[in-house]
Amino acid sequence: MRNRTFAGIAALAAAGTLLALPAVPASAAGTTPVLTIAGSGAAVGVGDSLSANLVSGTLATMYNPGTTTGVKCTASTIGGSVSSNPLATGSATASGPVGTLTFSGCTSNVVGVSGVNSLTMSNLPYTLSISDAAGFPVALSGSIQAVVNLKTLAGNALCTYASTGGALNGNATNSPAQITMTNQGFTKLTGPSICFAAISFSAAYGPVTDTTLGGTVFVN
Repeated sequence: MRNRTFAGIAALAAAGTLLALPAVPASAAGTTPVLTIAGSGAAVGVGDSLSANLVSGTLATMYNPGTTTGVKCTASTIGGSVSSNPLATGSATASGPVGTLTFSGCTSNVVGVSGVNSLTMSNLPYTLSISDAAGFPVALSGSIQAVVNLKTLAGNALCTYASTGGALNGNATNSPAQITMTNQGFTKLTGPSICFAAISFSAAYGPVTDTTLGGTVFVN
């Protein structure tokens, strides 16, 4: 079975998502769980807490689809815990609740917007799932909603969005070691006309840390 390094979110998510992982000997196939700790190879335990930040030097963005206009944030954290970590089989999935998904350092280049008061996520916790299938699919699911509080020339504008498909999907990669979600759709629920009718969310998280055991989380 193929084993790959996995760093990321979700956790998590992220967090989340969310996670990076080293290779495990082929002989361990079927006896090693989906998530382990780098170096020691210890299994990530059910109940362990996971956390990840944006990949260094990257941004979390919520843009008008097909453009680079909208909101971008310099910091984001995803965090949660592990509720399931089965043996890796090539079709196994580890999962757990994500109770933290925060954004800060946000700015906007939308005409008429002078600042971003906040960008918050509603209806937490979500569920983060991480598969050991080809491509290491990652999904953050639940009643995912984003609330963007914009400072405008006419006062504050509250824009509320819901995940278009009910989940934010992504993949883990070995090089670079991270989890990436690209152009994941949100649809406006409420807000004035200055709020876009839809937005696309993109972010990369990694590496994911097991804050209970200490160390980077790997997927096998």
